[in-house]
Amino acid sequence: MRLSRSASREHVALIDLTPMIDVVFLLIVFFMTTAQFASMSKERLELPEQQGEESAAAEAGTVVNIRATGEYVVSGDSLTLETLLRRVAADIARAGSPEDLDLLVRADRGADAALLNDLAEGLAARGVSSWRLATERPSGGGGAP
Repeated sequence: MRLSRSASREHVALIDLTPMIDVVFLLIVFFMTTAQFASMSKERLELPEQQGEESAAAEAGTVVNIRATGEYVVSGDSLTLETLLRRVAADIARAGSPEDLDLLVRADRGADAALLNDLAEGLAARGVSSWRLATERPSGGGGAP
């Protein structure tokens, strides 16, 4: 008498993990590349020290750097105020409205305040009423965090 064990045997499904590993690898490469582009848009500036609000948001769409020498820099390009405002107007047209524009301004601590005021007036003239100003947290001791 021969007993058949195949009828009582359970079939185990094998899962191929190769496609999942490929996707994870591509995601890692993507995030490393985008992190490099995000850091390229930031100039080395001495930002003003101010407590400000802590934002966990991702990088801004457009980052405007104001150097101590008086230059406006966007994505590594040194621009005049007029050229910068034309670029902002093009960004507004792409975004659909001034409210949809995500703008971060990084002004060097040694830059003339008139440069920031001129930029703010130009943005207001184009309908941009909301933008962020980057600051550094004060490095002081003894206070509450």
